[in-house]
Amino acid sequence: MKTLLIVDGYNVIHGSEDLKRLSDIQLEEAREKLIEDLNGYAGFKGWETILVFDAYRHKSLDKREEIRGQIKVVFTEKNKTADTYIEKLVFGLPKAYTVLVVTSDYTLQRMVLASGGERIPTRELIEDMKLTLKKFREEKKKAPEKQGVTLTDFMDEKTLKQFRAMRIKE
Repeated sequence: MKTLLIVDGYNVIHGSEDLKRLSDIQLEEAREKLIEDLNGYAGFKGWETILVFDAYRHKSLDKREEIRGQIKVVFTEKNKTADTYIEKLVFGLPKAYTVLVVTSDYTLQRMVLASGGERIPTRELIEDMKLTLKKFREEKKKAPEKQGVTLTDFMDEKTLKQFRAMRIKE
C-alpha cells in the first residue's frame, strides 16, 4: 500500500523554531527550506508527498501546483485555505493509500481520522525529519566511499573469476 503524506506548509513553518525565525525575515526562504527538507525526508521514507500552502501573500488568484523534486507543492487559490484543500483531497482519495496528514487544525484532524487517515502532529513531523536526517548522515558515514571506477565494475562474475585466476598464476 502506498503512503501519501499531506502537509499544511504554514503549520510546519510556524511549528518549527528555525523556520518560524526565517519566515519572520523572509517567508519565501522559509518555504524553500521546508520544500528542500521535505524532499529529502520524502525520498528517504519513500512516500509520495503533497505540501500545501494557502494563497497567503500571493498576488495570483489561481491555484498553482508544481512538482519540486520528490514532492508536489500546491498554492491554493485566493480565499481558499490549505485545510479546505486538504479536506477535499483526503475525502477524494482511493482507499489504496495510507494517508498521513500534518496539520494543527482540530476539525481537519477529526475529518482525516473519520476518513481512515492518520494525523501527525506538526512537532512530531519536525522531530522525525531531524532524526531521519541524522540517520541518513550516519549511514552515509558508514558506507565506504568508492575510489572511482575500476575495470572490475564492468565485468560479470565469470570474467572476473578468469582475471583473478590469471593474476594468481603470475
